[in-house]
Amino acid sequence: MNSRKLLVFLTPLICVAISSLFLFTSSDAKLADLNQRILPPTAIRDDVVMVGIDDYAIELIGTFPFTRDIYAGCISVMEEMGADSVVFDLSFIDDAKAAVNSDFEPFYPDDVMEAALEKSKITYLNFTFDYYSHIEDYEREIFQEKCAVKNLTAKNDRITKEYTGVQITIPNFLKNAVGAGCVNADPDRDNYYRRVNALVKYDGEYYSHLTFPAVLKKLGNPDVIVENRKITLQNAQTSSGAKNIVIPRGNDGKVILKYPPIQFDDYNYLSIGDIYRVVQLKMYMEEDGEEEYVDEYMNLCTELRKKLPSALCIIGTCATSTSDYGVNQYEAQYPLPGVHYTFANQVLNGDFVGEAPAIVSIIYALFFALLLVYVSFIVKSTSGKIIHGFIVVLLSETLLVVFYRITRIYVGQTVPLISTFLTYVSSIIIGFFMAAKDKKFITNAFSQCLSKEIVNQIVVHPDSFKLGGESIEMSAIFTDIRKFSSFSELLSAAQLVALLNYYLTKMSDIIMAEGGTIDKYEGDAIVALVGAPLKMADHARRAVRAALNMKASEKLMNEEIRSVASKAKPETMSEDLYSAFKLMVINGKEIFTRIGINSGEMIAGYMGSENKKNYTMMGNNVNLASRLEGVNKQYGTFGILVSEETFRQLGDEFICRRLDKVQVVNVNTPLNLYEPLSLASKADAFLVQYASDWEKAMTAFDQADYEGAVQKFKSLSEQNPSDKVALYYVNLLEEFFLRGTYPKKDDDFGVAYNTELKCFKLLNK
Repeated sequence: MNSRKLLVFLTPLICVAISSLFLFTSSDAKLADLNQRILPPTAIRDDVVMVGIDDYAIELIGTFPFTRDIYAGCISVMEEMGADSVVFDLSFIDDAKAAVNSDFEPFYPDDVMEAALEKSKITYLNFTFDYYSHIEDYEREIFQEKCAVKNLTAKNDRITKEYTGVQITIPNFLKNAVGAGCVNADPDRDNYYRRVNALVKYDGEYYSHLTFPAVLKKLGNPDVIVENRKITLQNAQTSSGAKNIVIPRGNDGKVILKYPPIQFDDYNYLSIGDIYRVVQLKMYMEEDGEEEYVDEYMNLCTELRKKLPSALCIIGTCATSTSDYGVNQYEAQYPLPGVHYTFANQVLNGDFVGEAPAIVSIIYALFFALLLVYVSFIVKSTSGKIIHGFIVVLLSETLLVVFYRITRIYVGQTVPLISTFLTYVSSIIIGFFMAAKDKKFITNAFSQCLSKEIVNQIVVHPDSFKLGGESIEMSAIFTDIRKFSSFSELLSAAQLVALLNYYLTKMSDIIMAEGGTIDKYEGDAIVALVGAPLKMADHARRAVRAALNMKASEKLMNEEIRSVASKAKPETMSEDLYSAFKLMVINGKEIFTRIGINSGEMIAGYMGSENKKNYTMMGNNVNLASRLEGVNKQYGTFGILVSEETFRQLGDEFICRRLDKVQVVNVNTPLNLYEPLSLASKADAFLVQYASDWEKAMTAFDQADYEGAVQKFKSLSEQNPSDKVALYYVNLLEEFFLRGTYPKKDDDFGVAYNTELKCFKLLNK
């Protein structure tokens, strides 16, 4: 696996691993809070009442804490008004001191409270678990009898919290109460109160949350089945009939609270001051017989009878002077008795939310992180990567929200959100770096065989050419040095290499200057293409322009070779190249390049194996260009031959002359040959007239006016003695056509004439 693939593979894993650290923070809990807001709000039940010890009650009664005889009076009133249960979120751990009544006679509030509890059939007290408090054996017996959950079955329960210590209420109070529940309710790491233990373990027994015993009573004391992920209340008696109530448990075994989305003051609320006021008024009327209190008494009783019948009443402090406050998702100064109220309200409504194990969130996050990487692979453009990546990130969160809305099971969103975002950003950054690396690679690779303009276009638009074979309309160039084998015999290997580098550098630069691509070097030969990898409409003109410039450069090179060889070695020139120049001059060697060009449909692209590739071309039109390079030798041209297809694309930009219609080796279709002589813009009057006279000579030859043709070709040869093509036609006409014969294969003239097609077949490659 190469470093790039390894980096891409590791990126989502690293991002998910980093994001998983957020599981140890409260960020996921805050997202869960937000998700609860999309659920239907929990209904406020009429049969769950928060009885608050508030500012009004303290002002009415006078001091706080209240003496226990006050609570005793309130219990009696609430039971009389039809309350189903009274649950104290107040601890009675220590014995109270003796007090003095209105007649200044001593009395003991605890005795009054104990008597009220003994008389009451609806009162529940509380206790607090810890890890260090111990109780006596007789206290333990009372505690287990009154507080342990009855009718409970545990099935492979391994996550219920277990305590080793407990602080119970006064034993005499406890043994006269209906039951009791624990008030333990710890905040999360961010001090938000989000969950409670519905059940805990102590000394081998299960004990319940403060309001749970009263809730179970309202539900007909159903069987309780405890499992790791849920608590089932089997055959609970509800207003809609008997049914199983399933309470989901969080990953820590606690029940997630679903608060009503309102303020505490808007709960089904009653001040304990109103209840105790009934006690006071009743006492006044009994002691003094005063009727002035009757109306107030009757009005209060009427209000209480509206609130209390069949109600589960929770008594707790919410006065501003007390410290029993915390934070929940709807209120920053939240009275904590509301936690117990919310739990009771929630269970009786059957309105719960659950949560999936953390591993589900991690696996989900990994899936979408890998999906992001996959998207970054298949989408090539940077803008596409950004848009599609954003869609994947949005999709990952949307699916979780929809899933939560449907199932009420919260799958942790922090890890997927952060990991997909990190992967998203990382993939973009890595993409930029890889793109920069790819651009550098492309620049380095192609700058060796492409012009700078084309390299820059490929860097800016890497999709402008396709990797692999592609059929493209372009021009192929083949070049070769005449009699290069004699150079090899004359020069040493080092001298030959130096000379070739000198020659190939100049010639390649000319081709690339016209937008050409160097396919390969074969010794002294250059194979090049124009019109790929970037398509060019003027590829033929560019190819021929390059060929003419190469011939011009060739002339300058020969002049430079003679000039350098006649002088001392230049400091910047290597000894091998200088000695090669000297030997060439001494032996009368000059560089002469033959060039063949053809245009048409060709296959171009990267070809080879995965480990070794080359941008090259193939096809019949490529082969024809190769054949044309060799045909220069047959006619003795100035060095360039192009096909009829190339000529048709040149227009008036070039001065060309027409040669024969021929069949080249391995190509049966006859085609006209053309020799570019010059750019029209650089041609002098002599060359323009010469080309015109040449066409007249060829026309005479085509029309079988061999006498006229030979005279014209002789005249052309006299005008330009260096034109070996004119001399070739003179010899052809005098040896064959003027004698009434045609060149045949056995004549060793290099061509055979086809009388049916009226064209020449080239016998040599």
